[in-house]
Amino acid sequence: MIKKVVIILFVFFMLLPANAQQESKKISLKFGKHKDFFRFVFICEDIETTKSVNAKLDNEGTIKLFFPDEFDFEFEGKSLSEKDNIKGIKTEKKDKTLVIKTTLVKEIKISRLDNPPRIILDAFFEEGLKEEILSRGVVLIDAGHGGKDTGLQFKEFNEKDITLHIAKEIATKLTQKGIKVSLIRATDEDMSIQRRIRVEHALKPNIFVSIHVSNKEQFNVYTSSIKKNFIKETPSKILLIENTAVKNFTKKISEKFSEPTYSEKLPLTILKESISPAIMIEIPRRILISDKKYKEKIIDAFVQAIELTIKEKEKEK
Repeated sequence: MIKKVVIILFVFFMLLPANAQQESKKISLKFGKHKDFFRFVFICEDIETTKSVNAKLDNEGTIKLFFPDEFDFEFEGKSLSEKDNIKGIKTEKKDKTLVIKTTLVKEIKISRLDNPPRIILDAFFEEGLKEEILSRGVVLIDAGHGGKDTGLQFKEFNEKDITLHIAKEIATKLTQKGIKVSLIRATDEDMSIQRRIRVEHALKPNIFVSIHVSNKEQFNVYTSSIKKNFIKETPSKILLIENTAVKNFTKKISEKFSEPTYSEKLPLTILKESISPAIMIEIPRRILISDKKYKEKIIDAFVQAIELTIKEKEKEK
């Protein structure tokens, strides 16, 4: 009898730690988007936890929070999975670390309050993104190059000026048709690839079009063979919209021009890191020396292709 009691007690005490381990500590997470910053609020079970958490911002705008233990993070009544998102912002749990992949942030400020025990993390946007985030467009147009980066050149003509002129004209015509448009750059300014990607991530357009000039006498339409980020739409929807855009650009270009049009999938950084359907169009190099009429034909073809793609996307809803 005594032996049985000892065995039962042994099993009971052996199971206690296992059950305790299953009941992981919880932190409730709240999120708000303001004019100049994102606010993340972590509501903890005790003050000791709030004092033990550290936060770090890396060069790519990613926030890392280091916790003293492994926690179950709850957002809007649901537990965050290992790879999840908060209102479109990707998150990843790694042991005692929570990674928030914003790509938009230039500075973070953290404060700790006692009643209830909570951590407030304010993540401030990079300068220049504030207004852009508030004026989202259905279409985002990227005029290739800019500033010191002139792109292709022929005599006094260069790619950066041509792409900017075409982007602004397309934006004007689409706006007149009631379609909201945003421009990556509206002036001749230096703009890194990563900066363009951060703007695209902030605006989350329905379609992202990057315009360049080819070094050959042909049109090239590119989409990425790889996609690193899927937030705004499911992967299948993004790929479907990209394929639709390629089809529409190819069709409208062939109706107006004799130059050949080639489409290809390439893992170009600006395309593969976009979170929206994204394409890159290269215009034949004769655009550098062409007259106004040729430029207007290109603008009209691109406007028609974008408008058709937006309409087809709306029909699918």
